[in-house]
Amino acid sequence: MNDLVVDSSVVAKWLLPETDSSQAVRVRTDISAVGGRMIVLDLVLPEVGNVIWKSYRQNRVTLAEAQLALAGLQSMPLAAEPAARLLARAFTIAVKYDRAVYDALFVALVQDLGIRGVTADEPLYHATHVDFPQIFLLRNWPC
Repeated sequence: MNDLVVDSSVVAKWLLPETDSSQAVRVRTDISAVGGRMIVLDLVLPEVGNVIWKSYRQNRVTLAEAQLALAGLQSMPLAAEPAARLLARAFTIAVKYDRAVYDALFVALVQDLGIRGVTADEPLYHATHVDFPQIFLLRNWPC
């Protein structure tokens, strides 16, 4: 299967100039080239929207750039999965690996769908990669 679960940390790098943004764009290009879907949690839109707002607030981007990034986010071909159905599983993962439930939701989605996932969240990756080898760290792409 060519589908990929994409963490909000990677989606944000598609829209804002950050470390590893070029690697994040490569992930999107690679998955699109093989006809795969980029699957995200429905929480990705408000999470990344908040990252865009924070970048504006910290004067890292102009208001026009922030608005353009938000429009780009809203027009991306993302397949959103509801986070609510994964909450109990994510809570268990959060407790086991001492990660926030928000972060554990990504892991739970990867596990639920049985496909690969990619994150730029190094602490999350390092905490879970032994038990979830199908999750890859963005800076190690391609996988």
